Amino acid sequence: MNDLTTIDPAQLQELQAELGTQISGGSESSIVKVPELKINAKSKDKQTKKSIPEGSFFLNGTDKTAYAESVMFRPLCSHIQYFHWDEVDGQRKLLNKSIPVINNKQEANDMLGTIACGMPSWEDRKELEKSEQTRWRSMQHRITRGLVSYTGKTANGEEVVYENQPCIMFHKNSNYSGFWNQFMRKLPRGKNLYEYQARLTSEYQENGSVTWYTFNYEPDLSNPLPITTDIFQTMQVFSDSIKAEKKLIMDAYFKAIKNGSVDNAAMKALGDSLEEDFEDAAA
Repeated sequence: MNDLTTIDPAQLQELQAELGTQISGGSESSIVKVPELKINAKSKDKQTKKSIPEGSFFLNGTDKTAYAESVMFRPLCSHIQYFHWDEVDGQRKLLNKSIPVINNKQEANDMLGTIACGMPSWEDRKELEKSEQTRWRSMQHRITRGLVSYTGKTANGEEVVYENQPCIMFHKNSNYSGFWNQFMRKLPRGKNLYEYQARLTSEYQENGSVTWYTFNYEPDLSNPLPITTDIFQTMQVFSDSIKAEKKLIMDAYFKAIKNGSVDNAAMKALGDSLEEDFEDAAA
């Protein structure tokens, strides 16, 4: 069977606590890598050099890259997480990252023994230079995992269909608050993220010579979705992955605290290892 009657309510409640799905008013596994849902901002495919539609959605990390003007997305969980990237020996490196947290009331312990990659308070950040405010702001991400469905076309015109494909989204800066404002805040009290899906579209933005796209969410609140066994199992996989990532980061957190401090050489070495597993650890 493939319906709610086969699911243990106690297990579901435990998952909800880990995934932070509710709107209010398993064993450990390896970290799972899933495709990232992104918006294309380029006019040509890097490999084939063929034209591809700007502002279209695509999954990065699949065998075939297919583009679509809009997609249907069913979120299963959403977290806040901090990532500190910087230049080391002329290369961009991931120097630090925090555990994923459900909201800002939770402590986002990070791998260097600090909280939220050392993020200053909002009051302190307001006193900083604009460039410093931007640097700190770019460390804060909204990480959303869920299922995407769409029919798209590759750069060669081949049609590809994705149905309930597990995926992840990393959003910062102008895309950071979109999911919260346009989706989470609109859900009825006491309901869960996974009970609804949204149509995703992109919106063109520009500031001088800089151009980019932002995500727009149109939730369908008139058609609540059932939680099937397949959905429940996907939630379990995400939960196990998040637990594994938290353990990896907390082990480093306590080690850094025990050592007292991390010097520049140690940061560089840590950055090398972090970058290698960034996609695995974040997904």
